Amino acid sequence: MKKIASVFIAAFLTGCSSNSIVNQLPGVSPTPQVNMSELYLRGVFNWWEASPAYQLSQGRDGWYADIELIADGQPYDFKVADSAWTPAQTCGGNYQGQQVTVSDTATLICGDKAQNLQFTPNNTGTYRFTFEKTDADELELTVRLKSQ
Repeated sequence: MKKIASVFIAAFLTGCSSNSIVNQLPGVSPTPQVNMSELYLRGVFNWWEASPAYQLSQGRDGWYADIELIADGQPYDFKVADSAWTPAQTCGGNYQGQQVTVSDTATLICGDKAQNLQFTPNNTGTYRFTFEKTDADELELTVRLKSQ
């Protein structure tokens, strides 16, 4: 009888510690929400710094940063992250070197598995990188040529 009770208690405690049960509770998120107002576009174009000029601004189409890029045939590696590179606030590609192209939407993941994205501009000019939150740990990115 004691063995059956021990097995039952162990099974109950294991079930209670499951992440899936915790994630189903109202108001409990499996990952921290991305705080868009604290994010910066960070990459080779700004030495991966959290510079004020690259902090995301809120617009009617989402959160964005405008940057000047030179079309020299070389890809620009980048991510979006807060000033401290907090893993839950760092977003990038699903795999290293994921390509981003003008006017196409790319899905970014946030967290410690986020990889560098790459963008190779066809024209020299100012590009707008627009981010929209789709989920607790995903963003959508669209890049458009703003001016030449």
